[in-house]
Order: sequence, then structure tokens, then C-alpha cells
Amino acid sequence: MEIVDEFVTTEDGVRLFVHKSVLWDADYAKQYPPHLTNQDATLANVLARLGELQKERDVHQPREFCRKFWSILRALYVADPADADKITWDVCDLPNEVNFLTQWNEHVRPSIQALKLTEEEIAKATAPVLAIHGRKDRSSSYGGGRDWALRLPNARLVTIDHAAHVPWIEDPATVFGAIETFLGGAVA
Repeated sequence: MEIVDEFVTTEDGVRLFVHKSVLWDADYAKQYPPHLTNQDATLANVLARLGELQKERDVHQPREFCRKFWSILRALYVADPADADKITWDVCDLPNEVNFLTQWNEHVRPSIQALKLTEEEIAKATAPVLAIHGRKDRSSSYGGGRDWALRLPNARLVTIDHAAHVPWIEDPATVFGAIETFLGGAVA
């Protein structure tokens, strides 16, 4: 990462850095170089739009806000933002999604951050693992997916070069073929 200009904390307690008008989770961004985190113009655009939406939060009902949030966020989940319209799920009728940020910030994120697995503990996970990761993932760094696949003793990483967080949207044949092979017990 280049120079971080400023750290800010959101109302929800998430620590972010502001750098060249891009917001991102500071802990996440410092783990991997930019080419493995896909910090690009789409990310900057989505985060700016989400920031604007956040200012309107009080004028929307929770489900309406959730739908607006997801309509913006889905562009991060595909390598080509034009493919965002292929993501058609409506998660906003699920109670856990309407209040997701609260649950994330109060429970999930602190739990993940407190977890300190050693190499020895990771090596004990001997079950077969199939990791399918889009190289252009902006939500979960490809570098992190690669690291997990290298550390787990019985893991296989399938890299989808031109896909992001939901690689089955952009390359369903490769993703579902890999799952079928994995579930069939093949190691190829």
C-alpha cells in the first residue's frame, strides 16, 4: 500500500482508511499488495455510493435500505460490473440481512479478529477442502484464498481468472465442474 492519509471510524465502529478517495478496511488492505486485493475504480465507486446511501439511512425503511444497499454492493461481486445484473437474489426479506452490519460489527468481525490459528492447528484440518476463488475478488482477497489453500494440508484451489466474489456467475462451467469433480472424489 502507498501512504495512508487518514484513519476514520464509522458509526458502526469499523475502522477504515481514506486514501485517494478510496475507503477500505484497514486491517484487510495491509495484509496483501493491491494487485491481490483488487482495489480499483469499481471498488472506489461502490464505496462512494454506499457512503452517500448511508447519509439517507434514516429516510428508508430497513428492507428498502437493504435493497438499495445490495443493488449498489453487487457490483463488487463480479469482475465486470456489467454482470452485476446477473445477481438476482433478494436477501432483504431475511432478518439477518436487514441488520447484517450490526451483527457483523458486534459479533462476527470481533470473533474473526480474535481467532489466532497456528500452523500446527491448521495442519490438523485434514478433511478435503475445495477453495474456488475469483482472482478479481474485491470482497475477499485472492491472496487470502491462496494462503488458505496453501496452508490446509488437503486443499485444492481452483482459480477463476476473470471472476470475482461470485465466480459461478461469470464462469459457471468451471465452478460447477470443479465442484462435481471434488464431490466425485477426484483429485485432478
